[in-house]
Amino acid sequence: ALQFEGYDYVYGGKSPEDGFDCSGFVYYVYKQFGYTLYPGATNQWNTLSDTIIPKNDLRPGDLVFFSDNGKVSGMTHVGLYIGDGKMIHASTPSTGVIITDLSEPYYVRMYLGAKRVIE
Repeated sequence: ALQFEGYDYVYGGKSPEDGFDCSGFVYYVYKQFGYTLYPGATNQWNTLSDTIIPKNDLRPGDLVFFSDNGKVSGMTHVGLYIGDGKMIHASTPSTGVIITDLSEPYYVRMYLGAKRVIE
């Protein structure tokens, strides 16, 4: 995942050639290891295990999800946890794929939960 830091954010993008949106980035990274996670943050949340990983138990590779209303219906974003309280994600068109600290106020406020792909 880290090799894609700096790549462009493109809505609906899910490849290095086309750019990435948040769920397309997660989709692409996991696809390289033989996992199929459908694009769309809500789809990814809904198709993974029902087990929500506590924030203090996050492991690299876990998916972290964000919502504007604290519910799945308000899902706005997904990132890939990389350890040390940080995630890599396709953030915005102006920043592209970046590493962000989960303690940043925006992400603290919008945090919905995390799910594990690889048990």
